[in-house]
Amino acid sequence: MKNITIKILLIVSIVLFNACNEDFLVETPKDSIFADNLFQTRDGFNQGLYSIYSLIRQERSELGTSMELSVIWKAGTDAYWGNYTFAALRAFDVYGANLNPSDNVLDLAFNWLFDIVNSSNMIISRAESIDVDWQGGNETEDLRNKNEILAHARLFRAWAYRHLTNSWGDVPLSLEEINGNNFRLDWQRTDVNTIRVEMEKDLLFAEANLPDNYGDPLILSKVVAQHYLAELYLTMGDDVNAEKMAERVVDNPNFALITSRFGSNASKPGVPFMDQFHPENALPSQGNTETLWTFLNAPDLPGTGNLAMRRTWVNRYYNLTSDDDWAFSQYGGRGIGRTAHTLYVENLYEDTDDRYSEFALSKYYLKSLGGDTVFTKTPSFSAWKTSDAYWPGTKKWDYFPDLERVNEASQYNSMPYLRLAETYLLLAEAEMKLGKMDEAADHINDLRERSHASLIAEGDVDVELILDERARELLSEEHRRYTLNRFGLLVSRTSQHNKFTQISDKNILFPLPQNYIDSNEGIIPQNPN
Repeated sequence: MKNITIKILLIVSIVLFNACNEDFLVETPKDSIFADNLFQTRDGFNQGLYSIYSLIRQERSELGTSMELSVIWKAGTDAYWGNYTFAALRAFDVYGANLNPSDNVLDLAFNWLFDIVNSSNMIISRAESIDVDWQGGNETEDLRNKNEILAHARLFRAWAYRHLTNSWGDVPLSLEEINGNNFRLDWQRTDVNTIRVEMEKDLLFAEANLPDNYGDPLILSKVVAQHYLAELYLTMGDDVNAEKMAERVVDNPNFALITSRFGSNASKPGVPFMDQFHPENALPSQGNTETLWTFLNAPDLPGTGNLAMRRTWVNRYYNLTSDDDWAFSQYGGRGIGRTAHTLYVENLYEDTDDRYSEFALSKYYLKSLGGDTVFTKTPSFSAWKTSDAYWPGTKKWDYFPDLERVNEASQYNSMPYLRLAETYLLLAEAEMKLGKMDEAADHINDLRERSHASLIAEGDVDVELILDERARELLSEEHRRYTLNRFGLLVSRTSQHNKFTQISDKNILFPLPQNYIDSNEGIIPQNPN
């Protein structure tokens, strides 16, 4: 008993001694990564940015569904429809009573975007610590390194709010790291115009502190911020600043439209337009001057993204072939064809347009090596039906995997995410709104000329032409909902051109996820109807 008493007293005295020592209360984990030990150097902050980048890349992954996530901003419009549709896609394709606040994909997307906001806020907040080693060697370089980190984080935050505001309108505005001191359960909706002012501030900071070019693909160029500023200003009705920002991108000498063959596929039959989408041509170092933002990816590496563009947009041609493994290796891997372009888009192209050539769209398949040719086809509007294996699909996302990967659902190549061609179309839109029809026609013709489409005259420029040219150029890339809503035409054009969609004004914005409403204190108003 005496020995036990001595031991207890010894333990108590140690605890009391350490209780008076503040260092005893400070945890210093050495074998795990936490915010406190990660955000101490520039290298640590870069690791944090790479993690956010991995989150952003999930836009083109399945993320719990059998399609690329960003289909929710493409299908159910004038340009795209659900060919091989299923429950998760049908809500965003047919609408009707299917799209409701309890939709799982909406809840997933909402939380995913706020994960990006919260992660960006953590980096922005932690960067203000005076103890960070910015590894610059002097005060000037330290400040440059710090601002470059902040520029990326603020760009990512604005990028997430671009999706959030265009999808749901008024959403919670969060600009600080959430921690134990400011955690709250009363997140109310913030007016979308207030959020857009903050987005503008973030993007202007990014423009001022990112480099002109991105020789290192892990460091984004300021043209990404300028592109999104141009789009934001168009959305806000500020056409003058939209034109100014788009011109800065178009005039940047480090970027140019692809007008001649290049890269690993240049010696084979093809067209310049499609070379930029080849899996080995995604980076500036590979000759790609048109892509403003490349989603980096590779197989069998930590952080690899299981991208689903091929799975979503490549049709189920294996229903037309007899040798699946051979066909998969020849035609870009196994596709599911969840989404396809509408008959409206199919009929937009001239026969001479490279974007409509056999190199850009699947015009035929061979049943097997040396076998019969099966041609794709699009029926008339009245005969148009779902589950159509013959419907042509874009070849932008063909992957050509190793033979052992031909049956895998995902693809692992780097790919263009944001292209200069879209900036040209934003610039043409701003010029049209400012009455500069000749300049708008010139910039549209730059795209049409490189694809061997006939040139337009300034008298041809109007809203319909802009929307048509975006559909032709940005097939499967564009967040079409956002474009149509910017023009106030989502409901009318979709009703006109998409046979299967039951759309009305209540579908202009998505319903707020019920989980967000239920998890907060007080009453949060839902979007109309």
